[in-house]
Amino acid sequence: MSPLPSQARTVIIGGGVIGCSIAYHLAREGREDIVVLERSKLTCGTTWHAAGLVRRLRPSATLTKLINYSIDLYGELERETGQATGWTQTGSLTLATNPDRVTNIKRQVSLGRAFGLEAEVVGAARAKELWPLIEVDDVIGAVWSPFDGRVNPSDVALALSKGAKARGVEIFEDTRVTGLQKKGGRISGVEIGDHVIETDEVVIACGLWSREVASMAGAHMPLYACEHFYILTKPLPEVQALGKGAHLPTLNDQDAFLYARDDVEGLLVGCFEPHAKGLPLDRLPADFSFDLLDEDWDHFMPMMENALRRIPALEQAEVRMLLNGPESFTLDSQFMLGESPEVPGLFLMGGMNSTGIALAGGAGKAMAEWIIAGEPTMELNEADIRRFSPEMNVLGALEARIPEVLCRHYDNPYPGRSMDTARGQRRSPIHTGLVAAGARFEARGGWERAVHFGGEAAHLPLSFGVPAWREQVRCEVAACRDGAAILDQSAFGKIWVAGPDACAFLNRLCTAEMDIAIGRIAYTQILNARGGVESDLTVQRHDSDNYLLIVGAGEVVRDLKRMRETKRAFRVEFTDVTSGYAILGLAGAQALAVLQATTNSPVPDLKRFHFAPVEIGLARGWAGRLSFTGEEGFELYIPSDMAMAAHEALAAAGASHAGLFASSSLRIESGFRAFGHELTPGTTPFEAGLGAFAAFGTGFVGEDALKEHQPERRIVSILFDDADAIPIHDEPIYLDGRVVGQITSAAWSYRFGRSVALAMVKAPLDRLSAQDVVDGFEVEIACTRFTAKASIKPAKESFG
Repeated sequence: MSPLPSQARTVIIGGGVIGCSIAYHLAREGREDIVVLERSKLTCGTTWHAAGLVRRLRPSATLTKLINYSIDLYGELERETGQATGWTQTGSLTLATNPDRVTNIKRQVSLGRAFGLEAEVVGAARAKELWPLIEVDDVIGAVWSPFDGRVNPSDVALALSKGAKARGVEIFEDTRVTGLQKKGGRISGVEIGDHVIETDEVVIACGLWSREVASMAGAHMPLYACEHFYILTKPLPEVQALGKGAHLPTLNDQDAFLYARDDVEGLLVGCFEPHAKGLPLDRLPADFSFDLLDEDWDHFMPMMENALRRIPALEQAEVRMLLNGPESFTLDSQFMLGESPEVPGLFLMGGMNSTGIALAGGAGKAMAEWIIAGEPTMELNEADIRRFSPEMNVLGALEARIPEVLCRHYDNPYPGRSMDTARGQRRSPIHTGLVAAGARFEARGGWERAVHFGGEAAHLPLSFGVPAWREQVRCEVAACRDGAAILDQSAFGKIWVAGPDACAFLNRLCTAEMDIAIGRIAYTQILNARGGVESDLTVQRHDSDNYLLIVGAGEVVRDLKRMRETKRAFRVEFTDVTSGYAILGLAGAQALAVLQATTNSPVPDLKRFHFAPVEIGLARGWAGRLSFTGEEGFELYIPSDMAMAAHEALAAAGASHAGLFASSSLRIESGFRAFGHELTPGTTPFEAGLGAFAAFGTGFVGEDALKEHQPERRIVSILFDDADAIPIHDEPIYLDGRVVGQITSAAWSYRFGRSVALAMVKAPLDRLSAQDVVDGFEVEIACTRFTAKASIKPAKESFG
């Protein structure tokens, strides 16, 4: 082995399938001077004992695209490198034993069709033909995906590493990283004992150990490990009878928490069991490598009983081993990648949530492109590491939540579903008041957010159909329109910007003109260099050198990162004050009367998008004349220590409460865009219909990309014709038999008595521009098409 270099352009820590994929794709894109460091041997850790299943149909567009790329790559690698990947197209079979599971797998089939993926909904008899060893007396439906398959995980990693080395990547095994160095806050070096590799950028992709390695540089990477089990049997006559070289499809029996495939003439049967076991890393020896954890038959037996029920041939099988290997998971069951918000030049990828082999090719390519371009080159919001704030990297929260993530891996993704563990981490200053009012909370980004006020009785059972909360939310929507409803928006981020260059700095950062009058509020976006939307926010000017940014609850980390990157020579300081203030929305026709009833001081007569000081009972704050519901109302900004006093005064004056489900219904009717749905880093303001808020000539980031931009797709409002249509998100939209777009947000409209949605469509833009309403659209929901109409205008204006 050649000696360790003293310098490298890029150092990748981790020689598993993820690290090898990033190295391969960086080199394939022409990046030179790349070094991979592996603490033991390539593929050790998690890669070598992965089951190797690759299934195309996934619950989101991003995951589906990444896995499709992976499959194509795995088929090509052997031709390129001479190293087999073990790619075998076996197809996959997903069973359903209850109606909701049928709906869920049909939803995935519909999403797959938007990308040209072939899948077939079949009955129990056909499922039995495809997998002769299974019992199907309780199966009421299944999905057959003929183009899925499997690989040998170690061989994939070795093929990627071979392809990387052929392009000049240096790989060093038995090389343990002991520290990371920074200069001026940016990553600058990697320590291996007394040796230092000076570098421009570091990529951490070392699986179980990623969180600990990231902490060497002061970066947050909220991951935690769990034990993961599967059995391997000795050869079974029923499998041998398939014939030499023949394979069963991959089997997914999610209602029984199981997956299975044939393996060396026997079977591999694994699980995502309901009572998962977390794994503190201090239980692993320092040299843990190609090792396994102890067998635990007592823990696995309930899953074994499910497997015996589904595959009776297992009763005669001799178990070769119960494999127990560690895997790392994230708080929200989505993997993470991107540049560390805390440490420029440090890139992080991990928490693959048992999909690392399927995602490795596509995710490695996405990460490599991000490193080279300095920005994501595709839609990666759901995986973007900037969704996690440092507050979410609390070990106690990870220890509590991550085992639940594993055990709910196969849950149906119902609307209204929420995790039960690690709750109450971040609470609004008026949390106790919301509890007293009967709030039902969901954990979102660490915050407890009130979704409605009907309590448990109005929330369960969860369903893909008419939800239990529909009538409760009807009352809340009515209050937001005709009464005065409190909407707790305290989870929104708040960032003070101050300094003599505050206006110039914000004109560079934001699309709208920031040289506004004191007491004004500007609605604006923050863009990337390609003109995509990085954040959606309002900006208040409090004096000549002092502004307050109000940003989405999940946008604080990414906005602060953008601000640090933009600051440069500007004489400006900015401070995250999210926890210092509550924001209470007060929506409805009676909002002004209720607000006035709380105080003897006159409430200012505010024009829209203006703010002024206000007293609310015993509290003092300021009120802005705007509402995310699209109805009349205010946003009230109150120091956290006085928020409960303000809440009590509003309630005593007759205000009721409304939650996120009500505000979502109203904002979609009003055509208001939301970040992460209609607004993403791959969506431009013109595509979103927000071009009017771009002040050309101010030099904002992304301005050059927009000057000649002609949108080839647009956000539109959708109204369904049939009240039985209940979309959620991502459903494909058809016109004249071809896919023209997807739903981005959807909710029940109490105004129309039908579902309403926002969607991104690429046709027919000419008719949509010329006509108020365009008919003839169809939206596919769980393999059923529903007719709908569309408009560029908000639903409440165009369909009223």
